[in-house]
Amino acid sequence: MNGETFQDKIAQGLGLMSEGRYAAAKECFAEAAELEPKSTEAYRGLGDACANMEEYDEAIANFQKLLLADEKNGEAYYSIGNVWLLKGDKLKAVEYYNKAENRGYASAQMYQIMANIFLDANDMPQTIRSISRAIQKAPFDGELRLFKARIYIMFSRFEEALETLDEMERILPDAFEAYSLRVQIYTGMKRYDEALQCAKKARERFPADMGLAVTQLKALVSADRDEEAEDLLATIRGNQISAELRKDAVIQEATLHIKKQRFSEAYEALSMVNEALGNDADILYLMLDICAKTGKFERVINLSESLMQTDCGDFYLASAMYFHAEALEASGKKDSAMKEYRELTGKLRKMTIRHPDFYEGYLYRLLSHTKLQEYDKALELADFVKELYPEKADGHAFKHFIYKEKGDVELAEKEKEQALQIQPKFPL
Repeated sequence: MNGETFQDKIAQGLGLMSEGRYAAAKECFAEAAELEPKSTEAYRGLGDACANMEEYDEAIANFQKLLLADEKNGEAYYSIGNVWLLKGDKLKAVEYYNKAENRGYASAQMYQIMANIFLDANDMPQTIRSISRAIQKAPFDGELRLFKARIYIMFSRFEEALETLDEMERILPDAFEAYSLRVQIYTGMKRYDEALQCAKKARERFPADMGLAVTQLKALVSADRDEEAEDLLATIRGNQISAELRKDAVIQEATLHIKKQRFSEAYEALSMVNEALGNDADILYLMLDICAKTGKFERVINLSESLMQTDCGDFYLASAMYFHAEALEASGKKDSAMKEYRELTGKLRKMTIRHPDFYEGYLYRLLSHTKLQEYDKALELADFVKELYPEKADGHAFKHFIYKEKGDVELAEKEKEQALQIQPKFPL
C-alpha cells in the first residue's frame, strides 16, 4: 500500500512540476520522502522543485541526501553544479560537473555549459575541450558545431573555424547557417573571392533564403563589387524580410551611398528603417556619424540624445556623449559644451576602470581634456595609449593633435614624424 502511495506522490509531483506548480510539487516529493527515506526519486524531485523556487541551499541539501542513498549518482553531482551556477559560483559549478563526469555522467548540455563558463574565463583550451565533448555526445546538433566555430573566431583562429564548418557541411549539408558563417569569415579575412564563391553556392542551394542574400550583399559591399551589390539589394527589397535582416540590408545600402558621398541618401535610408524599428542603437549611431561628418549639428544633438536613451553599450554611449558636447560647442553653446566635457572626463574614467581595454574611452577622455585645455592630462593619456599599442601610430598621432592645440608646432611636427615612421599612410 505504501509503495502505491509513494509512486502516486512521485507521479503527482512530476505532473505539478510540468505545470510549473513548484511549491505544490515540493510538498508531494516531501511526503514521498517521508514514506521512502532512502528514495533517490523523492530527493531528486525535491532538489529540482527547490531550485526552480530559487531555494538554492535547500536544493543542494536535497541533492546531497540523494547522494547519501546513491554516492555514485553522477546526475546528482550535475544537478548540484547547476545550482551552484545559479548561485553565481562558477568555480564550484565546474567542480561538481567534473565530479559528475568522474562518476560516468556525460551530457551535451553539461559540456556546453562548461564551454560557456570557460569562454567567460577566456580559457580557450578548456572551452574547445568542452564544446568538442558536447559535439561527441550530440554529433547532429548543428548549434553546437556553430558555437565551436564562433569560439575559434572569438580567438582569431579562423582556419580552425573553417575546418569546423567543413566538418559540419559533411555531416549536415542542409545547415545553411554554416554557409553564412563561412562567408562572414572569408569576408572578415578579406578573402573576397572565396567569400563570394561560397555565397553563390549557398544561394544556389537555398535560393529563397533572404538571410543568405543579405550575407552575400555584405560580401559584395566589402569587396567593392558595388554594381552587383545594388542589383542584389533590389532583389532583397522585393521580398518580405524580418526586421533584423531589413536592418542589416539598410546598413549595407547606407555604406554604398557613403562610398559615393551620397550622405543625404544614406541618412534617409537609415532614418526610414530606424523609424520602423523604434530607435535602433546601431542605426542611430550610423546616422549620428553621418551628421557629425557633414556638420549637421542640430541633428547630432537630437540623435545623440536619442542614442543615449537606448540600451546601448559603452562605445555608443561614449560616442553619443562626446558628439553631443562637440555639437553644442559647434552650435555656439560653449558654456554648456565645456560643462559636458568636464562631466565626460569623470564618466569616461569610470568606464575605463570597469573596462581597461575600452580604447575609445581613453580617446574621448583625451579629446575632452584637450577641449578643456588640460593638456598635461591629455598627454598622459596619449602616453598610456602608446604603451598600450606600441606597434600603432595612434599615441604619437594624439600627441601631435594635442601639441597643435597647445600651439607647440615643433613638438607637434616631431610626433607627426614618429607616427608616420610607424604607419606611413596614417591620416594626419
